[in-house]
Amino acid sequence: MLDLFADNRVAIESLLRANGWIEDGERIEQLAKAGDGNMNRTLRADLGERTLILKQSVPFVAKYPDIAAPADRISVEAEFYRASATAAAVAARLPKVIGFDADNRLLALEDLGVGADFTDAYRNRKAAIELRDAAPDLLQWLSALHGIENPPRIANHAMRTLNHEHIFDIPFRTDNGLDLDALTPGLAELARAVARDREVVGRVRALGEIYLGDAAHESRAVLLHGDFYPGSFLRAADGTVRIIDPEFGFVGVPEFDIGVFIAHLAFARLDEVDVDGHYQPPNGYSIVLARQYAAVEVLRRLLGVAQLPLEADLPSKRAWIDAACRALKAPR
Repeated sequence: MLDLFADNRVAIESLLRANGWIEDGERIEQLAKAGDGNMNRTLRADLGERTLILKQSVPFVAKYPDIAAPADRISVEAEFYRASATAAAVAARLPKVIGFDADNRLLALEDLGVGADFTDAYRNRKAAIELRDAAPDLLQWLSALHGIENPPRIANHAMRTLNHEHIFDIPFRTDNGLDLDALTPGLAELARAVARDREVVGRVRALGEIYLGDAAHESRAVLLHGDFYPGSFLRAADGTVRIIDPEFGFVGVPEFDIGVFIAHLAFARLDEVDVDGHYQPPNGYSIVLARQYAAVEVLRRLLGVAQLPLEADLPSKRAWIDAACRALKAPR
């Protein structure tokens, strides 16, 4: 299999030409890292007159090589793009697919330009306001995605299993080995208190079973992005906000996507965004379930491995944790 590294230019160029992704007269003038993605190897190929993005999945998390990950996850991403192409409103905010090479687990995408994601919204008020202003369009896009009729049965079970461990399990274990006090002194005790709360942990486990597809729910199963948070929103070169990195996508409950989005609005201190007013839910949708998934996302981001670039002291984190626990105990 081809190794997608910047110093492997000759082999990469040869493969792109063999796949028909570049013309005979085109040459790769430069290969450089494209963004700060966690999961995959990602490069920007500069062809002089145009650029394209190359993504390759490997059997571990590219940013954390000690964490194993499904090697064929890029195939699921390619399938997500194929399914999304059936809805113009969804495809319009996604990069266009140039080609997919299953043997080399390589996806070639339209380059949306050298733009930043929205993770600066957690600590920069100007960026948070940009996210607030983009929220209606993002929610309308999510409505269109969840509204795709008869989506392919994308299970993505291996990626869901990996994600499940980091969302619904590790943050709620007292023996997970995480040194939370190194992040914020006093946070470890808050984590222990959450882990000792049987009602909270029990509800988290139940939500995890729904996420995995192992428990019944009333919502209509829809195509999900699976990681709908500011790191997946890109400020494109043309000034629009685009959606990237759907490798966690699968067919499941819409409340999960909405819940993740709500949680990150809270981290950006944008609780005033009218989510319900801009999202058109499918049949069976439960706002209570969505807010409980938001609560889990808050807890896992504060108490788990996948930390965010937050500027928050212990009282702020305690307030988020307390609110999340109350939501998980709310009547259903």
